[in-house]
Amino acid sequence: MQGKEGHIAVIGCRKCLRCDNICPYGALHRIDGFARVDSIKCTLCMECVKVCPNKALIYID
Repeated sequence: MQGKEGHIAVIGCRKCLRCDNICPYGALHRIDGFARVDSIKCTLCMECVKVCPNKALIYID
């Protein structure tokens, strides 16, 4: 996506499942139970960041 800056990083996911099905663009998935973000699908809507109780999903500029 042109003009898109930054990305969502996953640091310290605790497999709480709170972010499951939260991404309206299908950018969030799990590998071995840990959250992962597909940077190509991600539009930086921040829905996953807002819902993570452990602050494991963070925006990095």
